[in-house]
Amino acid sequence: MLLIHGEGSVSEQWYDILRGLAGSHRTIAVDLPGYGHSEPIRSAGPEAMASFLWKFARAVGAERPAVVGHSFGGAVAVHMALQRPDHVPSLVLVDSAGMGRAINPAMVVLAVTPLGDLTKWLIPRLTFGPRLLVVSVAVISACRPWRVPRPWWSSQTKAVSSPEALPTTLRSQRSSVGPLGQKNLLLGRLPELPMPTLVVWGLQDLFIPFWQGIAARRRLRDGRLKLVPCAGHLLPAEAAGELLKAVRPFLAHSTGAAAAEGGLRR
Repeated sequence: MLLIHGEGSVSEQWYDILRGLAGSHRTIAVDLPGYGHSEPIRSAGPEAMASFLWKFARAVGAERPAVVGHSFGGAVAVHMALQRPDHVPSLVLVDSAGMGRAINPAMVVLAVTPLGDLTKWLIPRLTFGPRLLVVSVAVISACRPWRVPRPWWSSQTKAVSSPEALPTTLRSQRSSVGPLGQKNLLLGRLPELPMPTLVVWGLQDLFIPFWQGIAARRRLRDGRLKLVPCAGHLLPAEAAGELLKAVRPFLAHSTGAAAAEGGLRR
């Protein structure tokens, strides 16, 4: 399994999910280029990130990964599945980007005005800048921020403090968000995906509204939907237990179906 974090985040956001799945799956959480311990690449858009992740998957011997993507990572996951549909046995999209135009207005302001450049320049220069940014993101992104595990706060603050994180985040925002909201929409391409796909969404998501998850489910050829109450955009960190309850049976069913189909083909 390959776990793909969201914009501005790092692989540590999956800590509880890793613990919950590692006993039954080889599970890898990756830092996208420009975040955490990964060097940036030329483009910060989801399509380029997906191409990079296929190279990464080959390098670590994960040629047919089940792919789980959160937020911007969901858009990356869809592009991975579109690029090599025969190599993705199952797909999980968690509060995914690209499923509609609507997005929190703050994201539009950061993407299309000089405020994004100011934030990128100012936050590293303030003594408590990274911590203040993380707290503000958590307050907006989580329904109940106090449920977010302590390791997330420290890892996220460290991630924001890295020299490449904020520039990469701004480049990514500008590649995906415009004056009218999200651009480069993927909703119309979802019918191309043949693999079983689980869509999971926090009902109190203030960044990307949950009805985009419903719209995504309707476009999928083999889709399932799980709406999680009392959870926001930070669902993998805030409600890891609920996410695991949805993902485990889905993976067991889709993995078994893929194995049976492979046996029939042989």
